[in-house]
Amino acid sequence: MLQKIREKITGWVAWTIVITIGVVFAVWGIDLSFTPRPKAAEVNGAEVPVEPVRRAYQDQLARFQQAFTGDVPPEIAAEIRRGVIEQFVSRELLQQRVAGQGYRVSDAEVAAQLRSYEAFQIGGEFSMEAYRATLQGAGYTPAMFEAEQRRLLEIQQLQDAIVLSSFVTPAEVERRVALERELREVEWVSWPLERFLAEVEVTEAEVEARYRDNPGRWMTPESVDLAYVTIRLEDLAGELEVSEDDLRAYYESEVSREPERFLGLERRKAAHILLTGENAEERIASLRARIEAGADFAEVAAEASEDPGSAARGGDLGWVERGMMVPAFEEALFAMEAGTVSEPVRSEFGWHLIRLEEVEQSGGAGFEEVRDELLAEYRSRQAEDRYYDDAEALAQLAFENPDSLEPAAAALGYEIEVVEGVTRQGGPGIAANPSVLAAAWSESVFQERQNSTVIEVNDGEAAVVRVADYHPPEQRPLQEVADQIRAELQREQAAARIAELAAEAETRLAAGEPVAEVAADLSADHVAGLTVVRDDVTTPPAVVSAAFSAPRPTGEPVINRAQGPSGEYVVRVLSATPGGLDLLGPEQQRELRDRTRGARASQELQAYLDDLRARAEVTVFETALQ
Repeated sequence: MLQKIREKITGWVAWTIVITIGVVFAVWGIDLSFTPRPKAAEVNGAEVPVEPVRRAYQDQLARFQQAFTGDVPPEIAAEIRRGVIEQFVSRELLQQRVAGQGYRVSDAEVAAQLRSYEAFQIGGEFSMEAYRATLQGAGYTPAMFEAEQRRLLEIQQLQDAIVLSSFVTPAEVERRVALERELREVEWVSWPLERFLAEVEVTEAEVEARYRDNPGRWMTPESVDLAYVTIRLEDLAGELEVSEDDLRAYYESEVSREPERFLGLERRKAAHILLTGENAEERIASLRARIEAGADFAEVAAEASEDPGSAARGGDLGWVERGMMVPAFEEALFAMEAGTVSEPVRSEFGWHLIRLEEVEQSGGAGFEEVRDELLAEYRSRQAEDRYYDDAEALAQLAFENPDSLEPAAAALGYEIEVVEGVTRQGGPGIAANPSVLAAAWSESVFQERQNSTVIEVNDGEAAVVRVADYHPPEQRPLQEVADQIRAELQREQAAARIAELAAEAETRLAAGEPVAEVAADLSADHVAGLTVVRDDVTTPPAVVSAAFSAPRPTGEPVINRAQGPSGEYVVRVLSATPGGLDLLGPEQQRELRDRTRGARASQELQAYLDDLRARAEVTVFETALQ
């Protein structure tokens, strides 16, 4: 869709492109905004605009909402908010630091950075047309964007200066491997929860009491019904009718735009004579007169041409394709007929006479051969035009009529669809999309009951949503949740019984009783004499956690308890043996050294940031995000 993006990139599409071409430094990002906005913080007098910070905060908040029932707890939301602001403060501190220290990046380095972005490439190669069109559509000039990239690379220089200078000593590596690859010999007893569930009987009175004592737990989640208008590129393509005249006109335009695709690859076998210096134009005209009078072109070239690469071969250049020669030479060559000699041609290298020996054409396809391909391509391009036009119109109409989707739907000929029962955790269909979900519960859509902005649901699918109805939480009837309560009480009572047995096992194992004997007496499973490491994947995670959270044995075994998802474990740690480099292969040793150095570099970079922060004058306007 790059062609249409270049032609249509405005409004809501612009933000998608900014996301694509934006470059992230560490965890802070680079803001591509140039419009003054309210500030989220002030760092040594420099303002941190609030909008990019708010977007980052809302993105983080939306991720956390997936893990909670309902809203993210206020204390966690506050921590997320503070963390995001600090990230932007850190970025500003680094930008000020590189400016103050005089870091410089060459034009060649900036150019290399720009060429690496896929958004500026066509067919894997950097395109100046795509670069300028993409930036223009997103509202930036090349000078603005290149200045941002230069600043990004300067920050990268500072980061590299810190990170690449970091080092670790052999003793540090040995301490790390001793800890990471430590071996612990363990044995344990365990009680699977399922074994005890069947022994638990829960009465109806207990179920009713739990329901009555915890009414807030048995509520339906609040939900909304979302009305939405969606535009699908696939649907638009299927609706288009294409006449034969339209298709043939499209073919002709494509032949003009990309002749090699339809007419085939053309190459020309050529020879030339090159003269430079004083009176080169007069001398080349004299040589042409000789050739017109019957002199052999190759002999004249061997005698007079000043091109050391071709003169000895009678001026032979071999086969030439478009793009191989300088423009003036190429323009003349590809306008000639085979067997002719050109008029004198001037290029930056001097004056040329060109002889076209032969023309060869390969490939290509006529209209009928590519008709089906052209039809699909034409439909796609026309549908893209309609898609972007309709999306722009939808955005405008939804903004102008914030209290209803009907004007937009009527004007554009789309239906209003509805998805019901959308909670803060999601919903069916379009409501499963994180961007739609975030918009549905945003302040403007949920609280103010306004239309959303245009949301890119998928590639080639855009929508505007609004809240059609709201369903507050309601008390669920007892019969609906009775089984859930009963299962909960069963697990609690079974877990309580296991805890009693585990407490007894802990005492007996600490007294030195054999693990098998303890297990037999207390209806437990057991494992004896197993050696585990920290990243062990074959041993229950709860056992590994208990083994390595316990103190190292210093003679007597150490006892530790742990809860697993399906039961409880009492672990006896018999011994601990530090890891050694001799237990690792060469590749593992190299990987360990790299990780140790990486951890040290990260610590040093954070310490550097902490020092900048301590010396700076920073004011945070946290309420700007609320």
